Amino acid sequence: MNKLKIIPSLWLITMLTACSLSDASHTTSGKVYAATQVADITILLDTPEQEFIVIALVDSNGVGFTKNKSKDRAMTALKKEAASIGAHAIILTSSNTGIAQGFDGEPAGQESILSGKAIRLIPSDLKTDK
Repeated sequence: MNKLKIIPSLWLITMLTACSLSDASHTTSGKVYAATQVADITILLDTPEQEFIVIALVDSNGVGFTKNKSKDRAMTALKKEAASIGAHAIILTSSNTGIAQGFDGEPAGQESILSGKAIRLIPSDLKTDK
């Protein structure tokens, strides 16, 4: 009889760990752009030399059993969010990793939190003089 109780518990644990463990959000400048491709989003650590406009502030978090997995999930969520609002790149402004808390307050893996500026690059033939 105990084996019958363990099987549903194992199934539930498997389903919970298989769920997407990332989330992202944005705050836009108000103008709407056509979505871009996630694969085309570039992550930048510094301001690009090419002229650009900031179209939104983006944030994401990801949870995983390792620091690398949590960072990968957070980065994927950040790129998807930026692409959904028409960004070409993200200037990363903050990156933090810590211990994720489970529903019961116990450690539940690693959590990465990323923040950045979603930008659209301005083609050189449309540049404005500063």
